[in-house]
Amino acid sequence: MLRRVPRALRYAVIVAVLVAVGASIAQSWMSGTPGIGGYTQTQWGPLGPADRDLLVKVRLAGLWEAPSGQQAETQASRAEVQQVGSNVHTEHVALDGIVRETAQQLGVLLPSRPSAEQLSWMNEMTALTGTEYDRVFIQRLREAHGTVLPLIAQVRVGTRNELVREFAVTADEYVTRHIGYLESTGMVDYADLPEPPSPGLLSPSRGAIDLVVPGLVVIAALVAAAALVSALRRRPAPLV
Repeated sequence: MLRRVPRALRYAVIVAVLVAVGASIAQSWMSGTPGIGGYTQTQWGPLGPADRDLLVKVRLAGLWEAPSGQQAETQASRAEVQQVGSNVHTEHVALDGIVRETAQQLGVLLPSRPSAEQLSWMNEMTALTGTEYDRVFIQRLREAHGTVLPLIAQVRVGTRNELVREFAVTADEYVTRHIGYLESTGMVDYADLPEPPSPGLLSPSRGAIDLVVPGLVVIAALVAAAALVSALRRRPAPLV
């Protein structure tokens, strides 16, 4: 005897699957969209999560890039790399003073030591000499500066806090200048740098073809839901 599944249960299964799939797709479409929570009021305007994150990231950058630049002044084999190290060291010390002062005014707690990943980079470079040291120093710092620059730009154009906006303008000048220093050596391997993130599916640059995969996912989910309902209906009734 076939066991009839209540209509409400069938609908509930289908709706649950669609909601789960829809939420997953929406999250992938809208990834990177800043949230509205976590704001605190300051005399310079609301301070948001992205504002605090920027201050932390710039502080972390200075904690490893300043000493790495100082190390390159003596450990690098090429004069131009030594000069880049000197510039990066001197200017990161100055930028670190600015970020600490800004964070203090806004009540943001900053880290006091580099991250584990940053420490591993420092240890890696310390063990190197000659042209290999030069290459790794330039590449590591270029990659790091390229990672933080988009964050600075995003906060610069979107922050609601006047003091953070002023800091972002200053940080952008420093980081852009450092990228210029590093690239001037001609030693940056651009093919080895992280690729820019792909635009979301809601981006104007996306075409109809980009909706094929999400559409197939929805269809597959519907088929799976239908199969589940069918299997439930075919389950034999318990013996009395």
